[in-house]
Amino acid sequence: LLQGMRRTGHQKVRFECQQGYCGSCKMRVTAKTGKLVMTKKPIAMLEEDEVLACCCQATGTMCVTYAPRMEGEQLSLFEDKSVS
Repeated sequence: LLQGMRRTGHQKVRFECQQGYCGSCKMRVTAKTGKLVMTKKPIAMLEEDEVLACCCQATGTMCVTYAPRMEGEQLSLFEDKSVS
C-alpha cells in the first residue's frame, strides 16, 4: 500500500522503518473494495480498522484517513496498561 501511494503521488504519507515497527504510516481504513493482504506482521499496536501502509497490499480500491504525527511527538507502539 505504501509503495502504491508513493508511486501515485501521495507524498504526505510519512514512513521511516518500512518494517511495521515505527507506526509512521498508520492509517484508518474507512472503505474498501477487494481485500487487504498483510505482507508483514506489524509490531506497532493497531485498532481493528487500522493498518500500517508498509505492511499490506490492497487488491481493490481503498479509502483511508491519515493523520501524520507532529514533529517530535512520540508514538506509543504498545497499548498502555499503566494505571494512574
